[in-house]
Amino acid sequence: MPVARLSTGLVLVGLLAVPFASAIGAPAETAPNDPPRVFLADDPDPAQGTVPQFVVPDLSTLTEANETVEQDASRVRDFYYPTTTPSYRAGPQQQTLREYRTASVTEIRRNRTSSLWLPTSERSNGTVIADAHITILGTAAGTKSRLSVPEVPNTPSNDTVRYIPRNGTVFAHLDFATTLPPRHCSTTNGTRICHTYSLADQHTERQLSIGNQSWATADGSPRQLEYSGATASAPTTLSVTATITSTVTTQTTTSERENGEWVVDSRATSQTDLTHTVTDQTPVIVTTNQPLSVTQTVVRSDGEVDRLVLEFDGPAALNNRRLWSQATFEESNLRLRNVWGIYSQRQFETATRGTQYRPTASASQSTDGEGPQPGSEPLQSPTQATAGQKATGSSPNVLELQLAAARQTPTLQRPENRSMVDPPTITGVEQQSLSSQAAPIAPQVNLSSVAPSLASTVVIENVDQPIDTLRDIHGDRIPLTTTDAQERPTNINTTRLNDTHARVRLQDGVSGQPLRNRTLTLQGAAKSTVTTSTDGTAIVERRDLFVTASFAGATDVSRGVYYDTAETQIEFTSKAFNIYALLSSIAGALVSIAAFLVFFIPVAYLRRGRS
Repeated sequence: MPVARLSTGLVLVGLLAVPFASAIGAPAETAPNDPPRVFLADDPDPAQGTVPQFVVPDLSTLTEANETVEQDASRVRDFYYPTTTPSYRAGPQQQTLREYRTASVTEIRRNRTSSLWLPTSERSNGTVIADAHITILGTAAGTKSRLSVPEVPNTPSNDTVRYIPRNGTVFAHLDFATTLPPRHCSTTNGTRICHTYSLADQHTERQLSIGNQSWATADGSPRQLEYSGATASAPTTLSVTATITSTVTTQTTTSERENGEWVVDSRATSQTDLTHTVTDQTPVIVTTNQPLSVTQTVVRSDGEVDRLVLEFDGPAALNNRRLWSQATFEESNLRLRNVWGIYSQRQFETATRGTQYRPTASASQSTDGEGPQPGSEPLQSPTQATAGQKATGSSPNVLELQLAAARQTPTLQRPENRSMVDPPTITGVEQQSLSSQAAPIAPQVNLSSVAPSLASTVVIENVDQPIDTLRDIHGDRIPLTTTDAQERPTNINTTRLNDTHARVRLQDGVSGQPLRNRTLTLQGAAKSTVTTSTDGTAIVERRDLFVTASFAGATDVSRGVYYDTAETQIEFTSKAFNIYALLSSIAGALVSIAAFLVFFIPVAYLRRGRS
């Protein structure tokens, strides 16, 4: 027991040191050789417990740690991925997350006499088909979100939205059991007619639809459906449909009774094509098609890069804004990470397998001369004469990806360089809330989430390289516009109008020209922000005696300048304290009390004497 406690302590000490050493390491390309821990966020934690949430934000921070610490960390920690297609490789086969998920789905086995269904599967029966269903298991590069978003038409209210890329792969499990009717005979007036059934052919046709677009898929990949060029720009529905076509051969044998024995008189063969269709659907948002305009302004001072200003312009809602994930810098391991994180967990805990058994042959006999008895053509209606059994067990290891906000604001993942005196730093972020609540996370997942927000402006200082690539949550590139600007100082002048109001004026620090339609952030004022008018001024109403007005900086593309940050403080004076007025008020109160006593006491005494 002491040895175990010592090992646990060493693991925790090692992990607590990670933020100071390896947290600034280069992004990891490989992961610890423990795929269940790296790829399954909801697997049971080991006996040594878990690590505090603030220690390691994601797997890439473990690059510089030694191998033992990485392996220990993969057993006690869950990790957020920067995108739905992280480059981490794990396990003896060094699989990526996508390869691991694909293998888990394709390893689901099926046979003709049984069907495996999941808790969300909607089953149906056909003429020779039992327990048929097609169940969506997720998308290769998509992710679910438990965040609240506007409802999508024609979907269950308790379903959660999936965010998918424009081109991708849908995982869907199609399964069914085939059960043929038994040999069936009927006898009329000495003539016996028997029907024997066999399966001549069976094939499936699958179709994937996103909004009003459809893609047909043949039998090639039984659980993967490819699509490309999805154009839906609003929340819509993704549906998968499978049509099972069974060609059944019916052999009809007619026999006559001769000398107490049945003698075959004729044989006839016919074929019938029977179709049965199953479908499943889920609400989706094609993230790639949502608007997001990103401009990078490279601010230079004396010819050198002084800072970068990233401006994100787009709708302020989850259902119609493209979600960016990370940015990489030219010739550098520096990464800018957005608030989003993605993790994977099991989609189902249990599954049920139903096995069908072919019933024994049936026969009917009649001597009334009314012809074949009902039931002699059982292919006309769904089969109900089948027998079988059900067994519920563990579900196949089917993973789904979940999207959550892992941090409050964008952050930099810096490369390890201990000689850096002034490392790259985010000095300003303008953002607004996307949701008032954080995405719920299952108790067994060792991660935490926060209420998501979107950044409209991010200012990064002490960088010497511009951003090269910007990617969304699926790993797809987002167009990036880059402009150059010269740094220009900014001034904020103030004029106090009275005891409660003041005028502020924002202007170019060189030319003195007013800066209009610019936002100033206020502290200690009645409002949190004000916008300057055409003459660069705005009126501020105080809440406290001291009001701080701040300008976060802005780019004027037409002039090719970047107006630097500025801040000023306005001091309001309270009314002077008048001691004479106070003394006069007190004296007046004393006089009133004395007058009351002078008149009240004699009256009270006289009344008492009379009584």
